[in-house]
Amino acid sequence: MAAMKIVGTTRSARITSTLTKRWYVVILAAAIGSVGAFALSYMVTPIYTSSTSLFFSLRTGGTATDINQGSTYTQNQMLSFAQLAASSVVLDQVVKDLGPETNTNTNTIDLRRSITITTPQNTVIMDINVGTTDPNLSAKIANSVAKNLTLAVSTLSPIDKANQSGVVANIIEPAVPATFQSSPDKKKNAILGGFFGIAASILAITLTVAFDTKVRSVAALKSMTDYPLLGTVERNRASNDIRPVVLRLPNGPAAERFRQIRSGLRFAAASHEMRAMAITSAIPSEGKTLSSLNLALVMAESKERVLLIDADLRRPRIADSIGFEGTIGLTTVLVGDVSFENAKQRFGTTTLDILTAGATPPNPAELLGSTPMQNLIEKAKLEYDIVIIDTAPVLAVADVTVIAPLVDSIVLVVDSTKLRQAQLEQASEALGTAGAHVAGIILNRIKPSKLHDVYYRDFTGKPSHSKGKSRVTADSMATAGTRGTRGKEFE
Repeated sequence: MAAMKIVGTTRSARITSTLTKRWYVVILAAAIGSVGAFALSYMVTPIYTSSTSLFFSLRTGGTATDINQGSTYTQNQMLSFAQLAASSVVLDQVVKDLGPETNTNTNTIDLRRSITITTPQNTVIMDINVGTTDPNLSAKIANSVAKNLTLAVSTLSPIDKANQSGVVANIIEPAVPATFQSSPDKKKNAILGGFFGIAASILAITLTVAFDTKVRSVAALKSMTDYPLLGTVERNRASNDIRPVVLRLPNGPAAERFRQIRSGLRFAAASHEMRAMAITSAIPSEGKTLSSLNLALVMAESKERVLLIDADLRRPRIADSIGFEGTIGLTTVLVGDVSFENAKQRFGTTTLDILTAGATPPNPAELLGSTPMQNLIEKAKLEYDIVIIDTAPVLAVADVTVIAPLVDSIVLVVDSTKLRQAQLEQASEALGTAGAHVAGIILNRIKPSKLHDVYYRDFTGKPSHSKGKSRVTADSMATAGTRGTRGKEFE
């Protein structure tokens, strides 16, 4: 059994590769975030802030020591003065100054919410900031707070020997109506929205790749298993023609992919006998049946004697996909009703013979593991150059584990859009337990290559036809190929 592995650096490479390929998503997210933040800022009622500053000091101080001590005393009292500025003692007078004609809804609570008092550390300066929806009102409130605070300080601070307030607050700079709104800051929010969009899109892409365990690419497959990759097959365009792609487009890119897989299997045969191979998948509908058909067809192109057996006795599909009679086949041969010579069917004028599944039996696993099945495979290996057996999915039923000891190798078809890492690991473990030799994996339904597609198509968009060696002859397609209605997805 080939050891399974997970390489963290490969996943990081996948994330980096995906981010590189999806750069336009990041840019689009940045644009949406920026425009969205700007639009929201535009909808929010603008706030205008006016500010004024006060300077606090002791009224008297004869010596440098007195002045220094007075400054220290005043600094220590700044927090108290700040609380005084936001107290009812000051704000009640501010409400009176505003008058009912300014804002009938203005009260102490509203004023306190609109005022911000700051006292820079180690200074005797107080900044009063007032923000409202009216710039003139903001300035008026700030100046009123400053004025009434100076009066409150004079009233509440200690009295000196001259019966005068010990602390004096002077207005440094009166507040004026703001020309521009202070919030929301549309430009700043637009920039922040853009950065948020970038961060959100990168996070989304990273999480998608990190938690996506599907075998979507060759790199992902290599990070999950040590099984050799025999080749890849691209997704085919939707078509009402349900025949194998080697029949529909014999000179197309998909057909060439299967010819490359044929070469890969020949290299694999150099180190391990490959006279009889079973083609399966981990789960249903990964394309194993059509892969079996296409491989059998391209192998027959080289004049090799090829036998294709439909051993998926639970969901047989080979007969339907090429228009053969399927009532007589493997099951009828195994139970002895029909001889192998009478049950097999020649595919047109090619060197390909096909043994369909036959009638559906009540005990598929027992038939496939029987002595007649073993004898049939041994006989076929003597008569044919290559025997291809289409079997049920590994994780669906136990048929593959029964057939595995009877064949030389197993070829696993993996659908890049469906199979997940855990399922691949389970299938690998099941095949290893059965003692199967896995020749390799066919990665099916990968994203088509645009460059590869253009190479095989002329300017009309139709498949190009080379004048070289014929692949699958017109006679063979006429005698064996059929067209059917779309709606069935063959395994």
